[in-house]
Amino acid sequence: MSMVPPSRSQTSWPRGVYQYGNKYIQQTKPLSLVLTINLYPLINYTFGTKEPLYEKDSFVAARFQCMSEEFDKFGMRRTVEVVLIVHEHHLPQLLRRFNFIYN
Repeated sequence: MSMVPPSRSQTSWPRGVYQYGNKYIQQTKPLSLVLTINLYPLINYTFGTKEPLYEKDSFVAARFQCMSEEFDKFGMRRTVEVVLIVHEHHLPQLLRRFNFIYN
């Protein structure tokens, strides 16, 4: 007497084969995103300083009032000013210029 193994459509193993033969479950192809980003060494860049820009509002309350008016006029800020992707010691680094005061 010989044993006939069940067909693949009747088993849930291996992965990707569904028990109900795709009757109820749609099998989708995985999404692939190919994106090339050039990373340059950090030593290729030089960083300097500039003279500080003085705020037109020297008081904290006046600064918050100005920020509130800017928010009412333009809404929430959706951009960053600078993002630089480099590598140091063969590890990618993300450098971002932080601006703590809303200009």
